[in-house]
Amino acid sequence: MKTDTKRNIRLALSILVSGNTFIFLVLAYLGMISNNPKTLVFIDFWGRLTVYSFWFVCYAVYRKYLIDQILLKRIIIFTVCTNIPVFLLMGYFDVFEVNPHSAVFIDFWGRLTVYSLWFMAYELYREYLSE
Repeated sequence: MKTDTKRNIRLALSILVSGNTFIFLVLAYLGMISNNPKTLVFIDFWGRLTVYSFWFVCYAVYRKYLIDQILLKRIIIFTVCTNIPVFLLMGYFDVFEVNPHSAVFIDFWGRLTVYSLWFMAYELYREYLSE
């Protein structure tokens, strides 16, 4: 495949994923995402697709453009590593107000946090343990 074609496909997919994430979060913020049991499977599917896609695009950007930027890399690693205990402690100390409106955001943030942990473990393995 030609380089321009690959670049255009990557750009289109990035725009699609970013747009989908934006739409999902705006609808959640406006309370337009239903927690009705009949739509819950669809919303759960869409939410997972949104989080997975968003995280993989962010990871791809990190690996392609930011991995060699030492200061940015350290800031990202610090932010991701700090997010994990912050999220868990906020849950433990009942900081979250759990209601149908906030549940979507808590779920989104929780999934991002879990994936952060997985990818930090993967990066640790890739950098220091793999041969």
